[in-house]
Amino acid sequence: MTDFDGYLRHLASERALSPRTVDSYSRDVAQFLSFCEYLGIPEDHPEAITQSVLRKYLSSMQAKGAAQSSISRRLSAVRSYMRYLAREERIAANPTALLHRARRPRRLPRAAGVKDVDRLLSAAGGTSPLALRDRAILELLYSSGIRLAELVSLDVGDYSEESLSVRVMGKGGRERVAPVGRQAAVHLRNYLASARPQLLGPANDCHAMFVNRTGTRLGGRSVERMIKKYLRKAGLPTTMSPHSMRHSFATHMTDSGADLRSVQELMGHADISTTQIYTSVSKERLYRVYRDTHPRS
Repeated sequence: MTDFDGYLRHLASERALSPRTVDSYSRDVAQFLSFCEYLGIPEDHPEAITQSVLRKYLSSMQAKGAAQSSISRRLSAVRSYMRYLAREERIAANPTALLHRARRPRRLPRAAGVKDVDRLLSAAGGTSPLALRDRAILELLYSSGIRLAELVSLDVGDYSEESLSVRVMGKGGRERVAPVGRQAAVHLRNYLASARPQLLGPANDCHAMFVNRTGTRLGGRSVERMIKKYLRKAGLPTTMSPHSMRHSFATHMTDSGADLRSVQELMGHADISTTQIYTSVSKERLYRVYRDTHPRS
């Protein structure tokens, strides 16, 4: 097994990162290793990776006009890989330890307005099994603020109608309980009582909460395509995504006066600094209202 294979296994098993996150790290590190090979450094000689090599890699990305956010992400993946090699004693010292950490531009998350979310939810009408499933998914995403990966990994036993909550496994293997609003609970009940059994069929014992038309666990890509469909139906920008529903959940909670610590717990953020960005979103909306309405703004 190569160092690269071992690293990917480390990300998936020890750090318990989602398959999508592992895939992202995999692409970024593979790109760096290809650059090293171009310089004559094979993968099985990581001790030849020096700070000079890293600076050349940084310069090559800048010369190609890569966005600062992309450069930061790729360097973060390389740092992670080199830390792994140092831990496994494949290298004597981590050459990224003193590498300048570029300041990543702070981007405010895109959150839909309350009226736009209502339009999206209303667009997912209908009584067919798939329509009932789709409405339950959209209601749950907005009601609980859970991630897409958390949604598709839910099992039926993770949902408690009695306590109106779902048990999810978040990033880094951290388990938390997320709330389920009463309207979402109504649509979940409709889906679980009639739609899901029809999609499963009589002989299927799949435990997944959300299943596709063949009775197997629904995938993240399918959820993304489903949301695009209802966005078009509602006449809304198709730039919205499942993660936009999560941002909308947090933004609307913050706008309504929820304290930051509570939002942090509900979102499953390990660090409150991640949650604090929603305070910026709320302030930005407040200033926009001021600029649009005050006669001397």
